[in-house]
This record gives sequence, structure tokens and C-alpha cells, in this order.
Amino acid sequence: MRAVLALATALAPLLALRAGPAFGEPADAGEPPLRLYYYERPPFHYTDDQGRVTGLFADTTEQILHRAGLRFEWVRMPANRILLALRKEPEVACSPAWYATPQRQADFWFSKPILRDKPLIALLRADFPLEPGTTARDFFQSPKVRLLLKQNFSQGAYMNALIARMPPAQVQQVSLEVPAMVQMLKRNRADAIITTAEEAGIFVRQAGYPMSEFLVVQFPDVPAEEYRYILCKRSMSAQVRQRIDEAIPALP
Repeated sequence: MRAVLALATALAPLLALRAGPAFGEPADAGEPPLRLYYYERPPFHYTDDQGRVTGLFADTTEQILHRAGLRFEWVRMPANRILLALRKEPEVACSPAWYATPQRQADFWFSKPILRDKPLIALLRADFPLEPGTTARDFFQSPKVRLLLKQNFSQGAYMNALIARMPPAQVQQVSLEVPAMVQMLKRNRADAIITTAEEAGIFVRQAGYPMSEFLVVQFPDVPAEEYRYILCKRSMSAQVRQRIDEAIPALP
């Protein structure tokens, strides 16, 4: 009996080293849920008529965190406040499906890639003169193009590099939501905005216009090589980081 008690005493510190559930197990119900910041962006992440957060990016993130055995809660927040909150607030939190720019990589932890994007497109007024087959490189080098961008948003590595070479007078950055940017486009206060093919029609309808008044441009030189990641505070524990990464299937 003394030998058994001695062995148990010796093993107790080792058994206590296991923190959190094994991969795929449910998390400890006593642990606070991981906060997931999101903004309304149909069809990728948005609140449906039943009050549930859904969409391609949201559903993919939920599947990953369920596989990782992590409890979480969605917290809606304006897009431009999410990165600020992740920088300033002390609590560990994440946000799904962001591009990994050099500045963001310096400030946050990024998971393995969870999705691969289709090439971004440009939305122009239907009367904007544009030659068929125009490349993004030629488009952004044109002195006639006035580009409208949403603050703190990345346009992907390829377009970011082209936009960085545009004269500052041709680029206007705003904190408005995209439907309001579409209205600026229609009123000839800009010539182009960058968005996704999936969202273009949604933004135009929300702005109150028919799609026939706009032109969707798919540039032949923009590659389909942009990946999206779960972005989290750097203070997230190494164990939770590992659990998230292990739950992400390899992308082709």
C-alpha cells in the first residue's frame, strides 16, 4: 500500500500537466468560450432570419472549431473595429477568414489557411470605357482610373502591389460600407471598387440599383492564389493554436 501511494504521489504532477481536452473532445464547460468577431458580409458570414450566424466562411470556421473541441461564441462588430479590438482588448479572441498581410502577420496569429479565394473583381459603372481583356496591371496604371477602397481591407497580394504604385490622388479610402461605396460609384465620385464576384450583385441591390447599371470586370492576370485564415490574438496559448491548426484539413 505504501508503494502504491508513493507511485500515485509521484505521478500526480505529471497527470496535472494535461491542460484542456484531447483533439476532438469537447472543451471543459467551465472554460469561457472563445470570442469570434464577425461583421455582416453575406454570403460569407452574416446573421440569418433565425438569428444564427451562417455563411461559407462562418460555417467553415464553426466546423474547424468543433473538430478542435473548442467552445466559442459569435460577437458581431463593425469590420473596421474588429482588428482594433483584437489589438486592444485583453481577452483572447479570433475572427474568421482574413487575408494575411505583412502588417497583420506582425500583429496577430494566423491559422493554417482555411479557404482559397476566387480572383477578386472590379465593379465599374456600365458606361466606364474599358477595352475587353484589360489586365489589372494596365487598369491600375491608367491615369483615368479613380479607385475607391474600404479602409483596413486588403485586396490580395497581387492587387495590393499594383494599387501601391498608383498616385495617391487616384485612390480614395473610406470607412463606409460597400453599398454606400456603390452609391458613390454611381454618382461618379469614383470609377471602380474591388470586391468578390459572389458579393457584387448583393452590394448593388443593397445600394438600390439594378445590376445592368454596372460592369463586373474579371481581370485575366489576377491569380486565384489568395488564402483566408482564422486570425487571433497573439496571446492565444500554443496548445489552442495547435488544436485549431490540427483541425484544418489540407487545402489543394
